[in-house]
Amino acid sequence: MSQFQLPPSQSQYTSSEQYQPPPPPPKKRSRRKFFAIGCGALIVLVVLIGVIAAAASTGNGSTPNTERQATPTTQAAQATPTPPATHVALVRPTPKPTLIPTHAPQPTSIPTQLPPKPTPTPPSCQAVNNNPWCYNFSPGKLIYTPPSNFCGYFNCISSFWGADDPGDGYVVECSDSTFSQSGGESGACSYHGGVMRALYAH
Repeated sequence: MSQFQLPPSQSQYTSSEQYQPPPPPPKKRSRRKFFAIGCGALIVLVVLIGVIAAAASTGNGSTPNTERQATPTTQAAQATPTPPATHVALVRPTPKPTLIPTHAPQPTSIPTQLPPKPTPTPPSCQAVNNNPWCYNFSPGKLIYTPPSNFCGYFNCISSFWGADDPGDGYVVECSDSTFSQSGGESGACSYHGGVMRALYAH
């Protein structure tokens, strides 16, 4: 007898009843479909385990293989032998002993008063009548050309600058304490008692 039965003819049913076909038999799931689903789940699980393992190794500080491998230049640098280091003996200079003073230095006293100003020294020569040219009677140079204000310091004769006194002699003092510039000439101080002494410059 076959597994499937033919549907009854519509004549077997009354007019009031409608013909309803029998329900289809349940579909059987294929074993291949279950096998494919299982393989897919297994692949996803393996991938997840690999990702978790890679994350754990990165967190532990492990470096990738590319970093562990040394570059060719580094290997070449390691291959070249380094010359032996030469030791140089350093001679340290002996320190000089520091001298410690036995006595503490005393502070220098600051003068409270200023030093006195030096007084001007008088001229070395003794000027007659305090003349500014230091003319006196000590032997020195004869005065042939007295300054124009000479008679302001000395008592000159009336013809000291006049025509009666030629003015080519040197200055002398007459006997009456007057001064004339006719020294060395004939008739010098003839109206004043004659020549007493000459006046000198220094």
